[in-house]
Amino acid sequence: MDSSSLQGVDDTNRHEKNIQNNDDGLPRIIKRLRSPSLLGSDDIPFIDGATDRWGKRRKWPVSAIFIHAGAGYHSTANESIHLEACNEAARLSMRLLRSGHSAIDAVEAAIKSLEDKEITNAGYGSNLAIDGTVECDATVVDHLGRSGACGAVPNIKNPIALAKAILNGSSKPLSLRRVPPNLLIGDGAKEFARESGMLLIPNDNLVSRNAKDRYIRWQEDLKRAEGKATPTPVPGDYSQANIDYNEANHAAHRDHTNAILTGTWNEGQPDSPGSPLHVANTMTPQSPKSPLSFLGSSLSGSKSQATKLSSPTPKPSPFIAGLSSEFLKSDSSIASPSSATGAPLHDGTGSNVFLGDSPFSGNQGPTMLPNCNKSRPKPIDDDADKITDTVGAIAIDITGKIAAGSSSGGIGMKHRGRVGPAALVGIGTAVIPADREDSEGVTVAAVTSGTGEHMATTMASQKCAERLYHGTRRGPGGKDIAEDDESLILQGFIVNDFQEHPGVRYSSSTGAIGVMVVKKSPKGYYLYFAHNTDSFALASMSSNDREPACVMSRVGEGSAGVAQGARKIAI
Repeated sequence: MDSSSLQGVDDTNRHEKNIQNNDDGLPRIIKRLRSPSLLGSDDIPFIDGATDRWGKRRKWPVSAIFIHAGAGYHSTANESIHLEACNEAARLSMRLLRSGHSAIDAVEAAIKSLEDKEITNAGYGSNLAIDGTVECDATVVDHLGRSGACGAVPNIKNPIALAKAILNGSSKPLSLRRVPPNLLIGDGAKEFARESGMLLIPNDNLVSRNAKDRYIRWQEDLKRAEGKATPTPVPGDYSQANIDYNEANHAAHRDHTNAILTGTWNEGQPDSPGSPLHVANTMTPQSPKSPLSFLGSSLSGSKSQATKLSSPTPKPSPFIAGLSSEFLKSDSSIASPSSATGAPLHDGTGSNVFLGDSPFSGNQGPTMLPNCNKSRPKPIDDDADKITDTVGAIAIDITGKIAAGSSSGGIGMKHRGRVGPAALVGIGTAVIPADREDSEGVTVAAVTSGTGEHMATTMASQKCAERLYHGTRRGPGGKDIAEDDESLILQGFIVNDFQEHPGVRYSSSTGAIGVMVVKKSPKGYYLYFAHNTDSFALASMSSNDREPACVMSRVGEGSAGVAQGARKIAI
């Protein structure tokens, strides 16, 4: 017998001796004793349950998706439809995030879901241009601030997918040291889509019934503005609308530039043909102004038309329960929420909110979507939506990377080739990447919705993201001052940076805006939103949530004109 075998026998004998010499007489496994192996002693864990306890304490990466369906006026009759659209988009996006997909993929999925809904002004069902064409804008921005965007592109079902394709193409080198584009518009964007293998579809396949009806109504408004009013075509009679349009084609184009300059169909314009005030003046003269509008009327554009105003008190609906993240409480002394709920949800109806560890309570809160699994409802025309604007999304994946995107069909009766904020980086969408020397890796993303031309004047999304990233607000004399209160930062952004900007203040068009911002830090993901429009539809969901949290934020009567809300997602 060789020496190694003798050593093995000797080890076994020592093992037996140790067992026999136990004080209690019971056999016991010595923790560090093991059979001979090639592993070193440092590679073997103690068999004392420490590994199990470590596994239970381990924190898995948290991903999150944040969505908005546009700022404007969302009718109370169609409110649940808007929230269902947000809810469905959040669920779809979260499935991708949980399976390990990137934040860019999640943003694309969320916005594609919204583009496919007739209730939103993006993709299918978008507003029509002056000649009845659907032209869309979209942008996607990654965690490094790189972007892909398309503007005024026709025949594309999902412009956000084209924006992503442009982003992916921008990282591929071209011959002769050419720089690949990150923004394409019109026919150039359409040709890029064709070369990328995207399906081009006929314009009629992008036009919804409600979009046709709006087009007919706005055609009549254009004629009336010229003093050439004729009987309004029967809603839905698109062929008759085309005949009428062809008869007045030259006159429409002649005066269209003036209509654009006066903001007749611009987002947030009180005298827009699609606004409740205009409808009240032309159809039901005795109807009052919308009580939800602090601008004197609600915003223009919609995917459904109406001849009567909404009730100021929407009916309460059940809430989505079971969420585990921290939410915010609303300061009810500033503005009263719009509808009842006691849910653990982020509340946007107050004009001042603060972080809290428990659900908001007290007065009524935002209307929540009760069930996402029901059959898809159709828009109700009895109470018209007035939304002519951008949808957006921000996502954070399991690797901690952030991305943002926007998509829009633009303003109704717009000039062909008009490029809106959804196609412009720093205006509709912005991402401030984490600094290389920042050990905490703080990053901020922002998406906006509102009067596009005014947001371009103020560089809205970039300015808002910078305010939150640096913790500043505009002070006396235009100087930046430090501010730790995020609610004051957002309030100052809308009032001082946006509304009081000379280009907005002295414009004939109303400055309407809604902004959704997400700040990623080691302490958590922080959602902030604010708007000066009548309403703002949002949803958020983390990978730890069972259901998306949806809110229809509304400006309350007696408020300062800016509604805010926020949510913290613990990581």
